[in-house]
Amino acid sequence: MIDWNDIPFFIAVAECGTLNDAANKLSVNHSTVYRRINTLEKKLGTHLFDRVQDGYSLTETGSSVLEYALNAEISIHSFERTADGEDYRLSGRILITAPSSSLASDYLAPCISLFRKEHPGIKIDVIVSDELQDLSRRDADIALRVIQNPPQSLIGRKVCNISWDLYASQQYLNKYGKPQSMKDLGNHKLIGTNGQFLSVPAYKYFNEMCPIDNYVCKASDLLTISALCSQGIGVIILPSNFKNHKLVKLFKVTPNFNEQLWILIHPDLQRSTRINIFSDFLYEYLEKQNFHITEKKK
Repeated sequence: MIDWNDIPFFIAVAECGTLNDAANKLSVNHSTVYRRINTLEKKLGTHLFDRVQDGYSLTETGSSVLEYALNAEISIHSFERTADGEDYRLSGRILITAPSSSLASDYLAPCISLFRKEHPGIKIDVIVSDELQDLSRRDADIALRVIQNPPQSLIGRKVCNISWDLYASQQYLNKYGKPQSMKDLGNHKLIGTNGQFLSVPAYKYFNEMCPIDNYVCKASDLLTISALCSQGIGVIILPSNFKNHKLVKLFKVTPNFNEQLWILIHPDLQRSTRINIFSDFLYEYLEKQNFHITEKKK
């Protein structure tokens, strides 16, 4: 009989393609993944992977059983969520994901500090990630997401609409002057984005509106972008609620990108007392912080 604890290792290698990447995903070492895969294959009496030059590739058998493995994992997670959903204790652990380091550090961290003072029995882990499958596979209990249309499979609460402003440091403005509109940016130095932020509608618009030669620096996260801006390197657009006392708001970026901040949980956890208490606490905290609420809806 196979050990069902081997299944997540099989899935991770199938998805990642290498032992190292699978080990990083599962927070274990390379040898553990190697041992688990070998053990699983021996118990099944067949090869699930071909060992190729650049990693691991599913065999025909491996491809056939992958769907069953994924369904089994989902069923196990559903079992855990259902059991956890019946938990009325104000103790235990909550795993929450946030889409950016700036949101996690500026808003989530102080919220957790206040919450823990009222509920010291509840422990909270934070992961910066923007993958919605975190919730469906129980990699997270609660997700803060900037999204246009939340999946119907999740329970959501809209916090606010997200708007954007153009920012610069006073140092930059003293040296190069203040742009009055997006049209003026052709005469200014710009800080751009790369990585995951290339798909963000606001940054897509910024890239389309601004000459590519004007970009003097790019970064893949908001904290680095704002740090570059605060050094007087160039101007950048950031969410209107972004916290950096070294930056000056210049003007609002007018297009409506239809981006909203949501608090999302898996429906199997809606009866969990600690999940409900924290999600309510987080929602109320963001309201009190004037998290740029527009057309606020519960």
